[in-house]
Amino acid sequence: MNVRVQIDGKTYIVEIGDLNSRPIQAIVDGQIFAVWPEEVEGVAIAAPTTHAASRSAPATPPVSAAALSGQTNVVTAPLPGDVVVVAVKPGDAVEVGQLLCTLESMKMNNPIRSTQAGVVEQVLIAVGDHVNHGQPLVTLRQADH
Repeated sequence: MNVRVQIDGKTYIVEIGDLNSRPIQAIVDGQIFAVWPEEVEGVAIAAPTTHAASRSAPATPPVSAAALSGQTNVVTAPLPGDVVVVAVKPGDAVEVGQLLCTLESMKMNNPIRSTQAGVVEQVLIAVGDHVNHGQPLVTLRQADH
């Protein structure tokens, strides 16, 4: 679905993906954003509004278009928690099983490891960030052979 959003006098066409998925994918001027709508207990949203469509979590940078096209693997948070370690940076080569980051949840450290060999394209989190289940953490490009 496409909606028109006006911010500071400039109009944007925002393409919004599946409203039932989390995060919701929104594309603005060719840039892809992961949008985490606020969920308020007891409130059901009947239809999207332009205000809600333009709001994204500040801690979630946009995921590259290549990452969503299948050229890369987006590593997502398997549980909500706080980022306590970021072990990679863009451009790093990683092997299967290598530590990418560590999330603390319920006083337990949970290592997040690479499931493929490749090169880190984006690190979408920083130490101290709170992440939600399914939130993108790192994008990996497959290793060139």
